[in-house]
Amino acid sequence: MAITGNLETFNFVDIFQILKKDRKDGILVIETGSKNFAVYFKDGDIVYIREVPKVFYVYLDIDFSDVMKKEGLSGEEDIYRALVARLPILLSLKKGKFSFTPGFIRYSDNIKPFIPLEKIIMFLSRHLSKDEVERKISDVRLIFEKTEDWEEVAQRANLNETEQKVLKLINGERTVEDIKNELGIDLFTLQKILYGFLASGLIRRKRHKKRKLGFDLTKGLLSRIIEKIKGL
Repeated sequence: MAITGNLETFNFVDIFQILKKDRKDGILVIETGSKNFAVYFKDGDIVYIREVPKVFYVYLDIDFSDVMKKEGLSGEEDIYRALVARLPILLSLKKGKFSFTPGFIRYSDNIKPFIPLEKIIMFLSRHLSKDEVERKISDVRLIFEKTEDWEEVAQRANLNETEQKVLKLINGERTVEDIKNELGIDLFTLQKILYGFLASGLIRRKRHKKRKLGFDLTKGLLSRIIEKIKGL
């Protein structure tokens, strides 16, 4: 299913979160009015970024080897150099339409992503606005817990020192306010870190276990209700 939207209401962190979670192959197209970008994904990571004069040019190539020929790329070093040069330009975009078409492009087995998407997500989260972070981290009473594969994700995310300290304190018991007070960190910085953690798959909201009534208690309660009804 295609994913579409507007960068003014749906930022790159949120877009990348969806694509990474589903480990998508496909092409993310960004239309700004003056420029059009095609972002190639493999297994939920960015492989390459290409600028095209017309959007439909993107869909003329269904094999990444054809893209390489048209872009004059001879191998991994060329792909990496172009990706690093264009990535800051892409990430600076704040306005424009986006659409993601899954499964359209074919890759050979030797084509592998160079930059983990978790690392890009954490970089972007450090530059989020207050309005953006408060969409997800608005309540200081929220409690988070680490995901099952958090150690692997943390390695890919390339966390800075402050982010590592925050992650260490997340244990399914401390609230956002507890972490803020223990580290002496300002709330906005903490909100941005937690937003990035959520988007990269490091943490999740704590799952509250539902209370279950035992069978005997339920049966006893039901019996008393029946007796009361009979006495009416």
